[in-house]
Amino acid sequence: MMTLLFSLGVGGIIGAALGYFGQCTSGLCPLTATWWRGALFGAGLGLVFYWTSAGSRSGPMDQSTSHVKRIAESEYDAEVARATSPVVMDFYASWCGPCKQLAPVVDAIAAESAGKVKFVKVNVDQARGLAGRFGVRQIPTLLFLKEGKVVDTHVGFMSEDALRAKVNTLALN
Repeated sequence: MMTLLFSLGVGGIIGAALGYFGQCTSGLCPLTATWWRGALFGAGLGLVFYWTSAGSRSGPMDQSTSHVKRIAESEYDAEVARATSPVVMDFYASWCGPCKQLAPVVDAIAAESAGKVKFVKVNVDQARGLAGRFGVRQIPTLLFLKEGKVVDTHVGFMSEDALRAKVNTLALN
């Protein structure tokens, strides 16, 4: 909520300043002809920025979901190394745009694969040692593990179909 108010406020202030101090040299004159029109226009742009950025979806990023458990470095052995099923580890950061786009995709595939493949996520800002242990240099990074050993890696955003195919391959082998 604070991010929304901040986006509206900053947009409104910038728009009001453009309307008050600006000279009509572009085609946007009707939108910023007065300070209050500029403020409304700026607030609208702030709202668009908020909706298109990940600010409106950033809340549950650092929380476990019903199908993807967020783990700390100290939980790695119990949750991943000793897991009896294959594991998909999602290395992310809460400020990372592609990570925020990937999170619902991972959660959807985790729901489909419940009982066959275990999904965990690791915040690289809070578990730097674990990220370093696996050589994670870019995020998002997905590691596919069997019996505690990495069998496949993917760096960057991954479509739902591509992730589903990798998870199915991991579950079958």
